[in-house]
Amino acid sequence: MNRIQFPVSAVCCLMLFALLFLSLGAVSAQSMESMDEMAKDDMMMDDMAMDDMMMDDMAMDDMMMMMAPPRICTDLPAHIAVYSNSIGISCADVGTAGIGVMSVVDAGVISAIDIWSPVGVDAEVCFSIAGPITVLDSSTAPRMAMSPDVYMRDNLNCVHLSAAATVVLGTPSPDDMMMMDDMMMEDDMAMEDDMMMEDDMAMEDDMMMEDDMAMEDDMMMEDDMMMEDDMAMEDDMMMEQAPRICTDLPAHIAVYSNSIAISCRDVGAAGIGVMSIVDAGVISAIDIWSPVGVDAEVCFSIAGPITVLDASTAPRMAMTPDVYVSNNLNCVHLTGAGTVVLGESS
Repeated sequence: MNRIQFPVSAVCCLMLFALLFLSLGAVSAQSMESMDEMAKDDMMMDDMAMDDMMMDDMAMDDMMMMMAPPRICTDLPAHIAVYSNSIGISCADVGTAGIGVMSVVDAGVISAIDIWSPVGVDAEVCFSIAGPITVLDSSTAPRMAMSPDVYMRDNLNCVHLSAAATVVLGTPSPDDMMMMDDMMMEDDMAMEDDMMMEDDMAMEDDMMMEDDMAMEDDMMMEDDMMMEDDMAMEDDMMMEQAPRICTDLPAHIAVYSNSIAISCRDVGAAGIGVMSIVDAGVISAIDIWSPVGVDAEVCFSIAGPITVLDASTAPRMAMTPDVYVSNNLNCVHLTGAGTVVLGESS
């Protein structure tokens, strides 16, 4: 029998192909492992990003919870404050008899508040008195007593309520009192530090503003002096330019105007129609009117409070006008029909 002879070169080629195949398999396995590790890393990064988003949402929820909504249920005892943006929420002070959990009652109770709503509850319940706070879930039977997360806002102990329940304020233990004192002391110290910093900043601002204020005061004094001069000049011009009218009035009354067809009448207390002014005492009451408009100056030589009753309103509206002195007379400027009342001095 003849034996088939393989050349040595063919055998070497087969061995090289086998080694190459094994190498490619090892590289592929390593590549698969690397891809698996990369996929795991991507999943971990996605989980971390989701955790960050959840933390941001929790921080936003905390900020929203700390923002005080309007106060409701204002008929509760003074040491209880309930805040909510929800509608239809009802509250009732049920006392110890409304708790129904003897372990909570035996521990001592200051207040017990039922809170419910037909459309859902989202509320903040706060107490100004220190003590342990327990929430009894209204949806369980028997009621389940829970210890909620308690936080402090504006020196009040508060809990967030997201469902109908009874909120119980218990009698504080000595440890609770000490813890509350420590928390209040820390808040006071932080507030004092903030106030000191604000005082320093305010002092610096005051020192910088003193010069400006002094300069402004000087300018205001100059302006006031100029304004007084202008007012005195205007008063003099008014007295010079406007003729005296309605000369049949009592001697202590002087009316001046450039307007035409102005009429005047001494109506006395009977023509006022406002009892509060009549009861305060009346010296004179003058009706002034015109079919074409009123622009007049009414002056009195007798001292006393001056009131103007606007004839355009019903009932008449009593106004206290600006009173100025002109030629030793107390005067007011009238720009519409009305009654000018000179009252008795108190």
